[in-house]
Amino acid sequence: MTSPDTAEASRGFLSGLHEDEIAIVLGHTHTHLYAAGEYAVRVGERDRSFFIISRGSFEVQVRGPGGPQRVRLLEHGDLFGEVAFFDGRPRSADVVAIEDSEALVLTQGDFQRLRLMHPRLALYFVLDLGRVLGERFRASDALAGPIQRT
Repeated sequence: MTSPDTAEASRGFLSGLHEDEIAIVLGHTHTHLYAAGEYAVRVGERDRSFFIISRGSFEVQVRGPGGPQRVRLLEHGDLFGEVAFFDGRPRSADVVAIEDSEALVLTQGDFQRLRLMHPRLALYFVLDLGRVLGERFRASDALAGPIQRT
């Protein structure tokens, strides 16, 4: 049996919406195809677009002393670009298609149209994205473990 906390954490993005509501939200996105090896996001860019992977896979890379390092694998249904979507700061990593892939892209302009036409759905979108970010932060904290005092 699943505890309420576990069930909540395993919910997918926008899973609390009805199909017709999801269709409205996704209707404000546009589809972008990426060839294997193509960058969807580059470190330092100031684009605030948000991405939902609809086909294929991507890897998140950070630049290290020995070159790019994969820090995360992203697959169908995964999200990326959410931090820049919120804070507008430059991208902190590269995101590269591993194979021919597709993502649904929501620009700031797309989101503003959603906000004006469907304010309740836009609010749900932001709150659910905040939930996803919270889950990621909690997972990172759990991996880091407690701080050792000396």
